[in-house]
Amino acid sequence: MQGHRALGHRLYRLGRYEEAVAAFRRAYEVKADARLLFDIAECYRELGAVDQALFYYDRYLAAWPDAFDRAQVDERVAALENMRGSGAPQPPPAAARHRHQLTITEPPPSKPRPPSRPWQRWWFWTAIGAGVLAGIGAAALSSSGGSAPAPMTELGDKRFF
Repeated sequence: MQGHRALGHRLYRLGRYEEAVAAFRRAYEVKADARLLFDIAECYRELGAVDQALFYYDRYLAAWPDAFDRAQVDERVAALENMRGSGAPQPPPAAARHRHQLTITEPPPSKPRPPSRPWQRWWFWTAIGAGVLAGIGAAALSSSGGSAPAPMTELGDKRFF
């Protein structure tokens, strides 16, 4: 976790906020530390991604309600809420306009998935497995024969009728 966190801080200082978000998220996957949520929110704030920043600030305060910097976070949340409420798109801060910085764009609309073939579905293979098991059971029952073996007598195992 320390490696991802340190990488995230280096990338943040270089103005490479999207890459820093990815590093902080990897660190958070290793250890769910509330401070990483704050770091992610800061990156999104620098990028001008208001909704994402608000989301992560909210998660940070929910995970650490008695945070030492709660007043500072509340101020930033209020400022971001004002930006969102104004309706006018706000340009990202000057630090976010780093020449190596990528901007957040809307993802392209997802393409509809082609209809899957039956053999690519779980229920198809479940039905095949059930059929195979039923066939094995039927074969086992039919091979046992319908009649019981002749009981042993003093005369041997010969049938009398």
